[in-house]
Amino acid sequence: MEIMRRLYSTLGVKSYDAIVIGGDTPHALNKVRLPPIQAAYLAKAGKRVAVLERRHVLGGAAVTEEIIPGYKFSRASYALSLLRPQIANDLELKKHGLKVYHRDYSSFTPIRGSQRSLILGTDEIQNCKHIAQFSPKDAQVYLQYKEWMERMSKSIKPLLDSAPINLHKLTSGSLSALKPLVSLTKAAKF
Repeated sequence: MEIMRRLYSTLGVKSYDAIVIGGDTPHALNKVRLPPIQAAYLAKAGKRVAVLERRHVLGGAAVTEEIIPGYKFSRASYALSLLRPQIANDLELKKHGLKVYHRDYSSFTPIRGSQRSLILGTDEIQNCKHIAQFSPKDAQVYLQYKEWMERMSKSIKPLLDSAPINLHKLTSGSLSALKPLVSLTKAAKF
């Protein structure tokens, strides 16, 4: 009850419909069950919600902060690419200030103990050249690999927006529990 007394004295609210513990978005902004996304849906539905976070800012891995004066660093804001469009639309995130800035480079991997690094981005020809510095054989098959990964992603992507398989229904003999897998089997051609 001590936490409730502190909430009341800090926020002036006597009761909440929901208290959400943690404001982190750990590399998985696609999941509706994450605390800040749950809180936002509850608030949108008219519920009084308190989000308790030990840090001074919500967002965890998705936060960009000024760590050194004058320089902002992303803890892992690349995870924003995992944000499901349906969640962004439902919560009207653009209306509330969400701006996404795309960059040309998606990956920088320095090689320990050397001046070399692997840089990957949107230019596939450049990616092949960078990979060839380390493995000409891998550079030759990189585009095939990327195409295969894109096909796999397209087949799995619909599962991100569907409910998980109901194991109780499945074990009781109901084939309707397999419905979320239909899109996967239609799209999968590996």
